[in-house]
Amino acid sequence: MTTNGGSGGVQVEFGCPACGRAVELAAGTKAPCPRCGAEASLPPAPPHLEACLACGCKELYRHRDFNQKLGLALVALGALLWLVLHSFWPMVAAAALDLVLYLALPDVAICYRCKAHHRGAAGIPDLPRFDLERHEHYRFEKSKKP
Repeated sequence: MTTNGGSGGVQVEFGCPACGRAVELAAGTKAPCPRCGAEASLPPAPPHLEACLACGCKELYRHRDFNQKLGLALVALGALLWLVLHSFWPMVAAAALDLVLYLALPDVAICYRCKAHHRGAAGIPDLPRFDLERHEHYRFEKSKKP
């Protein structure tokens, strides 16, 4: 991922329009894609996030900005230590650390259509949580395109 500009503000991680590789930009900036060199750009962030800055879709949801692979790795490490040490405390410690990280991290806004992740935007706490029916609608819509 590449970050361009950004002294704080809204950061958006989205797929390059040309090749699909992840690009991370600050709102209101542009930069070449690290893979294909195509220029990726974002409009300036509005005072209150109401639409995706990458594709314009108005359907966003909020989700905890937590790396699921990290959470699984912590639990797997606790399970491995449990097997080696024959004590349940490593599992308890891993689960507690996982929970603390989950609770400490902020929410991120995610676009149903393009899966762009918006960090640092005003209005993220006002967005609804993930809706499987809405997600399936966009997934089905995407599968119908030629």
